[in-house]
Amino acid sequence: MKIAEIITEGIIPIFGRSKGKVVRKYRCTSGTRKGRIVAKPATCNAAKKVSSMITMKKARRARSSVLQIKSSRRKRTGATSKRIAKLNKPLSQKRYGKAKSRRKSINKPKGYTPPHKRVARKITKGGPSAKRRKPTRKKIK
Repeated sequence: MKIAEIITEGIIPIFGRSKGKVVRKYRCTSGTRKGRIVAKPATCNAAKKVSSMITMKKARRARSSVLQIKSSRRKRTGATSKRIAKLNKPLSQKRYGKAKSRRKSINKPKGYTPPHKRVARKITKGGPSAKRRKPTRKKIK
């Protein structure tokens, strides 16, 4: 075991994807790459390569829309993505059942809306399909 694995100053260990497999990665909490996910903790404080930054910006500009569609599809449907999401959830959420809050409840009827979300609808003459007239402006002489 290495000292870098024990000391977690400036990084948070998480799980990520690399070549379709689940691997150990790190989220930087300080340094030049704050908020970024990196493969090695030492990368958080390493100097930035200006040339590679410029080429990455060009590539993102050229292919951003295509990459967004592909990555969103992969994140929605991929088995590894779902596994990573489950692994990265904090234990406190799993322990107290807070992670399951997005699931639909079985007990409530299909068309049920809670009282605080109900909205009163105005009934117009001629029913909902009746066309509304635009208010006419008075001409100023």
